[in-house]
Amino acid sequence: MLIYGTIFYWIHYLYRKKRKKEIQKYKSFLINFIKKASFSIVLLILILWSFWYYQINISPAKMMEYTIRNWDKTVVFQEMSHIWAKSFYEEVKDNLISYKKDSFVYFFEWVRPGKKENVEKFDQAMWINFDENLYKNFSKIYWVDFQDNSIYLWLINDLDFNIDVSIDWIVEEYEKNNKSEQKVENKEIQEDKEIIDINSKIIDTLSQLNEKELKILVFINKAILNTLIKSDSAQELITNNFANKQLFDVILNWRNRILTKEIIESEYKKIYITYWKLHFSWVLDLLKQNDQNWKITNKKELISIK
Repeated sequence: MLIYGTIFYWIHYLYRKKRKKEIQKYKSFLINFIKKASFSIVLLILILWSFWYYQINISPAKMMEYTIRNWDKTVVFQEMSHIWAKSFYEEVKDNLISYKKDSFVYFFEWVRPGKKENVEKFDQAMWINFDENLYKNFSKIYWVDFQDNSIYLWLINDLDFNIDVSIDWIVEEYEKNNKSEQKVENKEIQEDKEIIDINSKIIDTLSQLNEKELKILVFINKAILNTLIKSDSAQELITNNFANKQLFDVILNWRNRILTKEIIESEYKKIYITYWKLHFSWVLDLLKQNDQNWKITNKKELISIK
């Protein structure tokens, strides 16, 4: 504070002298500077704490469980996030067991691995090194858990179906949609980008933080995570402006169509689904295009991050 006060005093001194105005005494200026700076720091802390408290305790993000019907089939769609509270994943597991006891089958989201060259192309298109440890490492900076889909398999029965695609399919569709000259130019620009090793950066960051610094980081990150998760528009804004749009069109929109097709053509009348939060509204719209009788008959809020 003394150093910054002195720096600002000399700025004040030179400015006032040039304008031929009264120059405040150093001691008086320093006392006023410390008071104002202290007030600003306290105000900033209060604003950050209020933001955190509101997002975590007053208006936390919710994961919804939607029940939809068309008088022929019943679908329970459980919104998911790949990093969230451990208690949430446990509650989903308990719910799945309950539904399976009621003759439901399980449809789940989990992109299957692909050939090495396609994994490299996918990383290049994503601009990050996207491997099996990514969500696990991300969860460490939020003090939450990561989605381990193995805990949902073979519960009560073995009627578990991976309704998803492989990395090979995603890359194939992505390249197919980038054949025009303009898109090829964009693709070449993207391929010039250096792939960021997020895993190493997270580990390096965590290793440099002491316990207090880590608590502050988690304090802020949990509020940000709640804010992002409960706002579909914020997630769409990020994917539309800070990500590869052509790739996310395949990851989101094309997989919506695949899931919808599987629901419509499935021989099973009762289906429990776990899929990323952003997919639900689009899947419901696609189902309605096929059959206007589809509608939400029940909503249930699951626990949030605490």
